[in-house]
Amino acid sequence: MQNSTFENVISAANEWISLAIDTIKTAWKQPNAPEMLGIALALAVVLVLIRKIKSGRAPIKLFDNRVGVVQVSRKALDELVQSVCYSLGALNRPDVKIYTRRGRFYMTVALKLESGQKLQDATQEIQNALTSAFREHLGVEKLGRIDVKITGFKGLIYKPTTKFLPPVPDDEDDDILMEKTPVLGALDTDKKTEGKSENL
Repeated sequence: MQNSTFENVISAANEWISLAIDTIKTAWKQPNAPEMLGIALALAVVLVLIRKIKSGRAPIKLFDNRVGVVQVSRKALDELVQSVCYSLGALNRPDVKIYTRRGRFYMTVALKLESGQKLQDATQEIQNALTSAFREHLGVEKLGRIDVKITGFKGLIYKPTTKFLPPVPDDEDDDILMEKTPVLGALDTDKKTEGKSENL
């Protein structure tokens, strides 16, 4: 009994395959067949891309309760991750990618850090903070990998202890700088001598 059913399935599959091959051959003999096939493939690719974009922007389901389904938008998740990263010293707006796989949250966070920080300690602190934020604020217990990508560093690693000041110009030909008496005093004495000469 089982053998006859299996044979029937195989024969039906062979009939469908032969019918599909005959249809493709007949369509290929028609005029403008390559152009039509190219248009069909392009439409299929566009439909797949549109579906992927919609699924990437769709809200993520968190959990079910007695009243209904609780979902969160991807923008809200991005804002949560960005606030956590900013609180830990991120120097730019982090690039966040969040997706779900088999009911678990996975994310990749790309950001810049300040120079001089230990990379292992900084990334571990970010991962721990994101884990606690998702569990405390969103109630997400099934967390997958949290990958942190460092895109750059800002600031000086070793800051100079002394400031570099320009050297003082050494100009021996300048009479004003070499004059022992103050400049204002010299001007006043010149005015007094001019007044005495006029009175004479």
